[in-house]
Amino acid sequence: MESGGGFDQLEEVVLGACSGQVEWPARIAAGIYAGVNFAIANPGIVEGLYPDVEGEAKNMARYDRIIARFTGFLQMEAPIEARRPGSTDVALVGGIVGLVGDHLRLGRTDRLAELRPDLVLLVLLPYLGFEEAKSWAERSDPGPLTI
Repeated sequence: MESGGGFDQLEEVVLGACSGQVEWPARIAAGIYAGVNFAIANPGIVEGLYPDVEGEAKNMARYDRIIARFTGFLQMEAPIEARRPGSTDVALVGGIVGLVGDHLRLGRTDRLAELRPDLVLLVLLPYLGFEEAKSWAERSDPGPLTI
């Protein structure tokens, strides 16, 4: 998979999944599930995210771009005034990208599929608090991975 095209396709898949939901927490959850499912189906996408000696500048720029894009998507959906102090959207998105990338590099896609509800909880927690975020994470779980 060509890395740039893969990221464009990833964005399309995530935005498409978000658009099918009415409430903003459901849009966030759908986007996370779609993004993780895309990464599992296209594990080569991780190669374009992490620097190597020769392509470090190019890969860092690509990494920064994808973090910024998904942070922007989150900020468009989630009410910033509702976010609890001490968290940033960049940290949330960066954490998810890091977790997904680590699981892909280690070949642990089965565990990555199981983490989808936890990733939803992680992102919604600073906005909704534990109980409501957990409710959305459980509600959005479609069950086994479908690609």
